[in-house]
Amino acid sequence: MEQKVINSKVSIIDQSGVAHVMGRVNEPRLHVKYLLDYIDLNYPNINTNNLTVGNARERFAYQLALLGNITYFNDINFGMFYFPNDLTDEQLETLYSLDLGNKKVGICYNLKEVGKNIMSRPIGMSGDYTLKDAMEEYMGRQMNKHCRR
Repeated sequence: MEQKVINSKVSIIDQSGVAHVMGRVNEPRLHVKYLLDYIDLNYPNINTNNLTVGNARERFAYQLALLGNITYFNDINFGMFYFPNDLTDEQLETLYSLDLGNKKVGICYNLKEVGKNIMSRPIGMSGDYTLKDAMEEYMGRQMNKHCRR
C-alpha cells in the first residue's frame, strides 16, 4: 500500500511530480537520515561529504532544490515545504492534488546559501496556513514577480 505524504516523515517531489515518501511522521528517526539514504540511492554521483546528520534540515532541502526537487518535512503539528527556484507543471499538479487535510504548513522558496546559512522567503510561518492557503499566496507572489519584469 502506498504511503501518503500526510503520514510520511519526509517526502521529495521530483521534477516529474512523483512523490517519494519516507518514514512515518511519528517515528523517532531523524528527517535527515531519510534524506541521506534518498540522495545516496538516487544521486550516487553527488558528493555528500558536506551533508551529515549534524546539518540543519534546510541544508538538505537546499541541495535537493538545486536538483529541482521539492522537499517536505512533516512534523506532528506542522509541515514545511522547500521549493526549488522553478517548479515544473508536474510538481504543481502534485502539490495541488495533495490531500494534507487541515494540516498547517509553510513554504520556503527562493533558497540561497549565505555564508554557512540557508536563507529563504517564507510563507505561512505563523502556523495558520493550509497547503491551499500557502499555495495561493506563493502563486500570487510569483505572478507579481513576473509582472514586475
